[in-house]
Amino acid sequence: MIVPFRLLLTLTAVLSGVLTSFSVFSEEVFDRLDGTGPSGKKVDVVEWEGNLEVHVYPKGSLKGLSVKLDDRQKGKKVMVIGYRFGAKERPLIRRAILGVPFDAKIQAFIEAGAKGYDKIGLSNRPLPAPWKPYRLDAAPSQWYPDGDERNESDPVAPALTKSPRSQVKRIPAGDRKPMTEGSVNGFDF
Repeated sequence: MIVPFRLLLTLTAVLSGVLTSFSVFSEEVFDRLDGTGPSGKKVDVVEWEGNLEVHVYPKGSLKGLSVKLDDRQKGKKVMVIGYRFGAKERPLIRRAILGVPFDAKIQAFIEAGAKGYDKIGLSNRPLPAPWKPYRLDAAPSQWYPDGDERNESDPVAPALTKSPRSQVKRIPAGDRKPMTEGSVNGFDF
């Protein structure tokens, strides 16, 4: 009698683990821009000699780039970068912690000779040849990536517009209740 009961418990645990993993992985995946996400793009952000360099793989996939400096917290500067991969697509917003001293007068340059990737340089001063001026898109309208609740609480950031690519349901922190659809939920303690 004990062996069938243990077998039943083991089968139940395995089945619930499999079902939970399907429900977790069926939700939208945060694209880390490491080449394995939904976009298939890989992005490297490199600091050098007081500048920031953005490499986007494969070459020709970057259709637009937007940046703004987040220096709202003293001593913790972050570059907010919007990567646009499609012609009319909303940019993917990511944040890069800065170790180089930037001010709000950011200039962008492109080096067209890079093999296999788009190479954009961000600086507070002009860069010498082979760099050529690059026109940035309008500064990102939000401070954090889509889905981050700090976008909602920030009076500066406008509400996210609905797009077929990313529809995020916003629930104020006080109104959050455990969900019963089989998804993984965070709880505030």
